Amino acid sequence: MFIDTLIIGNGFAGRTVASSLIGESLIVERGEKFNIFERRQRFLQMDKTNRHYALIRRSYESKHAFNLPEQMPKDCASEYILVDGGCSNHWGGLSFRLSENVFATQGGDFPWPFSYQALKPYYSRAETLLRISADLKDPDGRNPHAVIKGAGLWHSAVGKYFPDAYIGAQAHNLSADTSEGQGQCLGAGDCELCPMDAKRRSLHIQANTRVLNGVMVDRLRFEGDTAVEAICITEKGPLSIRFNRVIVAAHGVESLKILWKSNLPESTPTSLMGHHYQDHAVAELACVLPGVSIPFLQVSTAAQVVIPELSGEHDGIEYTTLALMTPPNEAALTEALDLDKINNWNLEGAIRDMGSTLSLYILLEIPPEWDVSLSYSGGKVSMNTAGYHKNKVRYNGVVASIYRKMEALGVQPLRTAEQKHYMNAMGTHHLVGMLSMGDGPRAVVDADFKLKGTRNVRIAGSSLFPRCGSRNPTVTVVATSLMLAEKLNAELSESLITRAG
Repeated sequence: MFIDTLIIGNGFAGRTVASSLIGESLIVERGEKFNIFERRQRFLQMDKTNRHYALIRRSYESKHAFNLPEQMPKDCASEYILVDGGCSNHWGGLSFRLSENVFATQGGDFPWPFSYQALKPYYSRAETLLRISADLKDPDGRNPHAVIKGAGLWHSAVGKYFPDAYIGAQAHNLSADTSEGQGQCLGAGDCELCPMDAKRRSLHIQANTRVLNGVMVDRLRFEGDTAVEAICITEKGPLSIRFNRVIVAAHGVESLKILWKSNLPESTPTSLMGHHYQDHAVAELACVLPGVSIPFLQVSTAAQVVIPELSGEHDGIEYTTLALMTPPNEAALTEALDLDKINNWNLEGAIRDMGSTLSLYILLEIPPEWDVSLSYSGGKVSMNTAGYHKNKVRYNGVVASIYRKMEALGVQPLRTAEQKHYMNAMGTHHLVGMLSMGDGPRAVVDADFKLKGTRNVRIAGSSLFPRCGSRNPTVTVVATSLMLAEKLNAELSESLITRAG
């Protein structure tokens, strides 16, 4: 089989490139096609005494024997799934741009090769492709015609303390008759197995190209600095696909494995591949907003409130604070309970105070300088997390900074309710940064998305990010994939003009 452009992976990265690419292309996807409603039924029949999210991942297990994800160590909670569309099946739809500060840091070893302003038009196109619903207070002014309903209730409730707070944008499948609203999203919170299939998945993007499912690319074969063939595994036996150019857009760990197994050119900086893993660490905090009645479950989408007043950067670590729109846990409510009011028969006042309790979810950057790294030996992927454990105590300073900000705003921290998950493990399933792009000394991929040392291998996806900060990566994956497609189309146009001349 021969194809002009081979795309490895049918997730957001690969499918977005294919949606804008001119010319003949083919997507190969190791995962099989599936029916979301059948997967949900499988989940509903499982024993729910186990952990809920672990069961969701079991619902997405592949039928192919070769589709087993790498086992991450216990201190890395990140997991991924290997069915058609990959991790896009599991995301909850929260749609962030990376902060301008992440792109503005041009010194050091990990600069982005372009500015936020250069990426901004691609962000706009990405958000249209993802069909996001947004808050009218969204600081990026995104997609104002698809407004999250009920946001005003939250603005009124928390605005006294957090006037800049807004509902995080969500990627929905907006149907034709609900293009001014949130589509079919009911706010149930079971986004991964939604019975309405309301959240935007890569499979909902029109790619206009053929997809071969059940085809796992094991490695690429190079002739000099040119990749010429993909050596594939299928249930029916081996398969060879030859091509003019290839886009490696598999999951971050799986993209690495393909390249590690390939006979890469000597000029490719293989010693840098797998370094600077940047998934996020997490803390959960709680607070009381005196005098506020928090409108839990009062928007018709599963979202979070972004609180800029409690976000920022501390000690070189970017952090983003999200307020959960669901009732707080028992630990937070227990500390919020005013026993003096109860002892003085002011039960109504004590209950009202508990209704002012807000749970917070803190996304913490793992800076690339900490060099959490992956390696491959003897057919197995290993992870070195020593840099994380050496530095994780610095997150205590971030938490202390958030508490100081709360108190300065008149917010009451509930310190005994804090959960410093980062002390035990990292990971929110954002596997970022192991094939860093740019002009810095640690880059593996150049500013044109080309794997260094090669003529025709491009990389797409979150593994490209030289720095991710504390924001979810999906929208940036889509935006950079659109940028890559545009570069490839420009190359094709130049080639045709040259031939015609």
